[in-house]
Amino acid sequence: MWKRNKFLYFIKIVQTLTEIVGICYNKFGFTIRYENTGLWKRMFAMRKRFGVKKNILICLMTGILAGGMGGHSYAAEVVDTQILEGSTKYAAEAAVSGIAQIPVSQNVSCTVEKNGTVTYKAVLNGEMPVSDDGMLHLFALAPYEYELSADTEIIASNVWEGLETMPEFTFPVNFRQENTRLYSKFAIGIKSGGVLQMITEPTYITNPEALAWNTLMRYPRTKKSTQGEEFNNVFLDGTYGPEIGWVFKTLQVLNTGDCEALTHPMSRADARKSDTSRIKKPMYYMFNASDEEGVRALVANMEYYVANSKGGENWIIGNEVNTRTWNYMAWTDWDTYIREYTQAFRVMYNAIMSTNANARVYVCIDQIWDRNLTPSSKDYYQYMDGKDFLEKFNTLIRQSGNINWGLAQHPYTNPMGYAKFWDMSGHKKGEAYAAEVASGQVVTFQNLSVMTDFMQKPEMLDTEGNVRHIILSEIGLSNAQGSEIQAAAMCASYAAVVDNPLIDEMMYLLMYSDPGMDTRLDSFAQKVYDEMDGENSKLYLDWAKSVIGINDWSEIIW
Repeated sequence: MWKRNKFLYFIKIVQTLTEIVGICYNKFGFTIRYENTGLWKRMFAMRKRFGVKKNILICLMTGILAGGMGGHSYAAEVVDTQILEGSTKYAAEAAVSGIAQIPVSQNVSCTVEKNGTVTYKAVLNGEMPVSDDGMLHLFALAPYEYELSADTEIIASNVWEGLETMPEFTFPVNFRQENTRLYSKFAIGIKSGGVLQMITEPTYITNPEALAWNTLMRYPRTKKSTQGEEFNNVFLDGTYGPEIGWVFKTLQVLNTGDCEALTHPMSRADARKSDTSRIKKPMYYMFNASDEEGVRALVANMEYYVANSKGGENWIIGNEVNTRTWNYMAWTDWDTYIREYTQAFRVMYNAIMSTNANARVYVCIDQIWDRNLTPSSKDYYQYMDGKDFLEKFNTLIRQSGNINWGLAQHPYTNPMGYAKFWDMSGHKKGEAYAAEVASGQVVTFQNLSVMTDFMQKPEMLDTEGNVRHIILSEIGLSNAQGSEIQAAAMCASYAAVVDNPLIDEMMYLLMYSDPGMDTRLDSFAQKVYDEMDGENSKLYLDWAKSVIGINDWSEIIW
């Protein structure tokens, strides 16, 4: 390892000398891009640190000078090439603007202590360019910023002591202050060859719960709960109301679109008018973390609602956000859409967790799982597969500092208005719908293992290597085929959840009425619903199996 480091720094000395040659050529009227008054200082510091003898250094410089006389542009080109190497994100045009983005390392940690002190650490790798002034600078970026600029705030600066060291910075978080850094992300940057370069991925504080002044205890929960009793919606419209202490354990946060600051610019009325892939009737709208006003509004709202909730154990950010109908933003592309949602999710997550350390925060998807739509399909512009959404969302989260987000999913029958899932012969497209479930194109309570197997993949695990918390936050069973069929289907869905240890809870929608879907219960269905997890649960579950015509749930649930 010592010999390797010696070699790497020998190369860096050569690079430094090359840059000096460029400066010399510049002074004699030749074309050159970079000037740096700190190069000599850096060169001799490296000579002293790594024991390069003075006469060897002089010989190296003489050789480079002599060789360079034959082609005056060579030195500049060497610097350019070395900056470009090792990063696909670097654009050649950046050298002209004086700003480059070269994330070299994702080995970053950014945590906060109870006293409000943030510690940022990074492990740098061998792709790191040479710093002009021998310094590492820690920059603070807003959630919507992805590049360094001349105006980006510098939090702190440290002397770069080489690749064998781990840079560490400490600074105050300024919790609940006007200049709070709880919602910023941080990256190390340097200036190399006159070009500002980012050398670590921008990373948020990953443990905001450490700042929570008060924590609400989590109460034991059964696998079955009811929307309207344990679950309710919180509508963000800018009014901060109603001022009540909610007893609901699960709260789903929705943007009505009535407050401009809370609503993403691409979700506002003027953007909707020019939308190339218009949604006929958007239900709710993308949260706004794309500018300072939006971030401040999200923070203020979430801090208020979490602080005023007597329950608030679970917080769901948006409804079925893999569909533009329920989380509207004018069409750009799915990558941009997910990035904007992830920005808002991170801001809201930090606001929630810094207020209630025991809360859980969820991303919500519908039942569409793996249809692999292409741009040639009209549905491509309306929704994306839940599986693909989670993969992209998780990648962005991990890239900027992994946190313990959870998953909320809606495992309706397929189709939603047909409860007799075990016998699809009564539906004109029953065979096709059954095939979608069997192949994993959609996730219903029949095939929950498709989703839970996916969530067990190593890259999908939480910060401690555990499967993330999963709740089924909405399911309704149609009464169109009669009370008995509806009740038996409810028992089957409950049995599926009980049999899957990775599902924390299922929340039933019992009072929804629409021409295409009516989930209301009559007295008989209500009785079965009440008892299927009670003292007589086995009796009612066995009754349901007899109605369905099976001896074991594994015959229809996998």
